[in-house]
Amino acid sequence: MRVVIVDPDLKAGRKLAASVEKMLPSVDVLLYAEPQEALTGIETHSPDVTFVAPDVNGMTGPEFLAKARTKAHETQKRGTKFVGTVDKPDADASIAWISAGATLVVARPVDSLGIRTALRGVGAGIDT
Repeated sequence: MRVVIVDPDLKAGRKLAASVEKMLPSVDVLLYAEPQEALTGIETHSPDVTFVAPDVNGMTGPEFLAKARTKAHETQKRGTKFVGTVDKPDADASIAWISAGATLVVARPVDSLGIRTALRGVGAGIDT
């Protein structure tokens, strides 16, 4: 299983990556801070799950997700599960994420339940 994390805050991104790896040691986690690098990485590596920060260096998370989703669907046989993140629960932000194509929206820092939910039923991920 491959997971991509898109977060310009590398400290927060590394913390999420460590939590994902702790839960599923066989996972391959890639972290990107820049939007263009992340789009290229998503296109190249075909992740099973992609976590996206609320803002990605001047672009809102939902805007980035819409671009990434288009890129992913152009090049992948199977779809990437996109997970939007929010700094605090917000109905309007959740609507924006879901409208952009997120399968799930979770609060940051992402806890084990959020990670487990994101990985559930994907590739060789967590089943329960």
